[in-house]
Amino acid sequence: MSTWLGTGPARRRTFDRRDLVGATAMVICVAVSVIAAHGVALKVTVGVLGALAELGLLLNRRFLPPRVAVLGVALTICTGYAITLLAPNGLGEVPVLAGAAVLPMAVPAGPVRNACVAVVAVAFGATIAVISRSPAGLLAGVGAWFISDRSIEHAALQAERDRAVALLAEVEASRQALQEAAAVEERGRIAREMHDVLAHSLAGLSVQLQAVRVIAAREGAPAALTEPLDRAAELARDGVQEARAAVGALRAAPLRGVDDLGRLVGGFPSEARLRVTGRAGRLAPEAGHAMYRAVQEAMTNAARYATGSPIEVDVAWEGRTARVTVRDHGLPAGRGPSGVQGSGTGLRSMAERIEAAGGSLDAGPAPAGPGWRIVVELPVAEAPEDRGAGAVGGAAAGRTTASAGGSTTPRDHGGKEAGA
Repeated sequence: MSTWLGTGPARRRTFDRRDLVGATAMVICVAVSVIAAHGVALKVTVGVLGALAELGLLLNRRFLPPRVAVLGVALTICTGYAITLLAPNGLGEVPVLAGAAVLPMAVPAGPVRNACVAVVAVAFGATIAVISRSPAGLLAGVGAWFISDRSIEHAALQAERDRAVALLAEVEASRQALQEAAAVEERGRIAREMHDVLAHSLAGLSVQLQAVRVIAAREGAPAALTEPLDRAAELARDGVQEARAAVGALRAAPLRGVDDLGRLVGGFPSEARLRVTGRAGRLAPEAGHAMYRAVQEAMTNAARYATGSPIEVDVAWEGRTARVTVRDHGLPAGRGPSGVQGSGTGLRSMAERIEAAGGSLDAGPAPAGPGWRIVVELPVAEAPEDRGAGAVGGAAAGRTTASAGGSTTPRDHGGKEAGA
């Protein structure tokens, strides 16, 4: 249905509130472990190991590509074991458990991941047994395994939710298309009825009135009779023209425009915001419809390939140009694409529609921060200044008009074109 482009190999992500909470908790645990260590040298060693543990999580979540992200997790887990052994009274277990929680996200599902989780759990149990000097410490390994298992279940649930959101966006777009098709069919039926009944009846009435007028004139009827006949015949002819115009209007498919964007954004199944700036002008019907479709397809693509990211739709009226920007902020940490694929012709179709309306389309990675951006520019048929000094403009600058909380090959991380 639409097309998207890849974001390139970086796949950088922004920090969210959970990242901040996790980093703060890690700092506190390292500080406690440093205090629990005996001797300056040991305190320094524990502090360095704690910094490396935090660095491992940071590399995994933000900098390392998916194929080698497990190295960051391994760094966190290994330094956690070392801190636990060097400062038994500290909180070195926390980095180990944190690493165990994110380990399933860094290793593909299968025997390898199961083996990694088992090794971490056994090693954790053995470490606790050593520092507690009790075989019962081996049971701690069950806790590490349980945390990893819950992470796997949470990731599976999140993936299903993301897929559901993407499918819901697809269903909503399809439902709207079906509604429009049904409306067009009904309008066509009404147009046929008007053409076959009303227009023909008015045309017949016009012919009869003209015949009566000719007969009245031939019989020498007074003006008091012929003048009303002339007015009635003229009204009948006007009625025929108006009926034909109404039939033509009914047969034309209804076009959506900029005014419909608020309802589109407000009904989106994921978080989306609409912002309108500048004094609104007037777009040609075809241009407004092209803008609406471009926004709809861009938002559907964001639901497919950046599921969970907030979507921003900015409409800027700039004199004789209307610009709409749709962008997401990339995949949230630990999330993957929804897996919902498109037809592979969306970007081409979107660009052709915009160009046919006299505009331009630009798609690519967002210039600042992660994510993807589509920018559409269309000429304004009537700018605010064309309406006179007393005309009322559009939305005030910076006004938020709507919000909702609630695309050839697929978009990948190699910068290739993708279709939706």
